[in-house]
Amino acid sequence: MNACFISDVGKVRKINEDSGGIYYNQSEQMLTVIADGMGGHKAGDIASELTATHLKELWEQTNDFKSVDDVQDWLHKAVNTTNERVLEYAKDNQECFGMGTTVVATVFIEDSVIVAHVGDSRLYHITEDEAKQITVDHSFVQELVNNGELTEEEAEAHPKKNVLLHAVGTESSVRIDVSTFQWRDEDYILSCTDGLSNKLTDDTIHEILLTDQSLEDKVNSLVSLANENGGEDNISVIVVQRKAGEAS
Repeated sequence: MNACFISDVGKVRKINEDSGGIYYNQSEQMLTVIADGMGGHKAGDIASELTATHLKELWEQTNDFKSVDDVQDWLHKAVNTTNERVLEYAKDNQECFGMGTTVVATVFIEDSVIVAHVGDSRLYHITEDEAKQITVDHSFVQELVNNGELTEEEAEAHPKKNVLLHAVGTESSVRIDVSTFQWRDEDYILSCTDGLSNKLTDDTIHEILLTDQSLEDKVNSLVSLANENGGEDNISVIVVQRKAGEAS
């Protein structure tokens, strides 16, 4: 697999509240993490950094997952303990009270991609034919869409588009969605914060990732276009490419 992570402050904000990275356990199995500190709250950058760092440390202690079920259990427990870690930090540091973060944490085992997410950062599966959004946003407008009160098009322009229903570090109990799907040779997995997904359509993401560029150039192109389209938010992206003839 090839993997590339880029985080950019954008064109408007002075602080990058996004965090993330590409991490490996003792068997060189890959975990990717994207976290977006909650805008408008104190210490969003601390919440996202704590989340990425804690998941990295937990992952580096593991060894040789062979079962998808075991990975799903690990992700659920790891995000739960991370939620506790962020809450504890806020309790011990009153200036951080109310901070929170989204998270998308993804593990790759053979033909399976296992993803856990909280909030509105997203994961996409890009094939030759399409860019398919796998995660479902934990947001106010997505709930309205789910209930048939808004269309997807109306949701994109809704004034409460960025209001989250769930986040890491804001409550003692957190909703964590864990799902698994299959990927094939030459597919891509893209994780991103809403600084990217709010600025690029699925078709644009698909088009850029299928261009004849290096993986790093493709990711740079995604970030550059998000900035060209406004860049009002921090922009963070991880793209993983599965090369032909290899197992994860």
